[in-house]
Amino acid sequence: MKPDDLIRAAYDLFAPYTIGRTLEVCKCCVSDAEERELVQTPLRAVSRDLLQRAYYESARGYSAQELWEMKHFLPRVLELVSGFEFPCHSTEITFTRLDLHQPTGWTAPERALLDAFALAFFEQCLGRYPLPGDEPLSNLLLMFGLGRFDLAPLLRAWAAADSRASTLHFTDFLLHEAIFAANQRVRLRNAFSEPFVNEAVAAWLHDETVQDGFAQRLESCLLSNPALDEATVRDLSGAHDLLRALT
Repeated sequence: MKPDDLIRAAYDLFAPYTIGRTLEVCKCCVSDAEERELVQTPLRAVSRDLLQRAYYESARGYSAQELWEMKHFLPRVLELVSGFEFPCHSTEITFTRLDLHQPTGWTAPERALLDAFALAFFEQCLGRYPLPGDEPLSNLLLMFGLGRFDLAPLLRAWAAADSRASTLHFTDFLLHEAIFAANQRVRLRNAFSEPFVNEAVAAWLHDETVQDGFAQRLESCLLSNPALDEATVRDLSGAHDLLRALT
């Protein structure tokens, strides 16, 4: 399914999570006027700015009611994310409020829909280069990782994607978004990253099959595109050299 199909399904699935006239938000972070504006605005019309000001700016309480309200807004959050309108100050922390590492808070259908959206959206991004606002693909990977989504399907999709766009994303990742330790173990350069995300990415990148696949794509991109500009050729070649140094 495409992201748009899953967003429509999310509006149906999460429809029972209704809200009243007030929200469980920090009154020091969100004004009464902002809270009132948010609860009175039809869900599908809530803007990125309003959701950030009246909800995401609030300090968390980690209560059951807070999770209920998150599920109410979740379909709109997915819709905004699919349009690269992330409703918080940093893309990477968009889904941290879901607490998906606490499975008792989510039904099987809810979790299945979220996993399907993550994969569908990520696959869509793999076929698009550059992304809107020059958003690094690794920021989106980190967004799902910090949100406690399973990164394995996303990483498998990246390894399987045979397109110029996905290869250019991989080139950017190696050259600008990853740090290689003295032992060549990789971690994300992004300051938001956590060890469990770094370990998942490192295990994937150090897989011989993954390395061979990307090496072939980098070579193919260089050989089959004679009109590439000098900077792109330099980047593709540099990424290929870095990748081979990992083996």
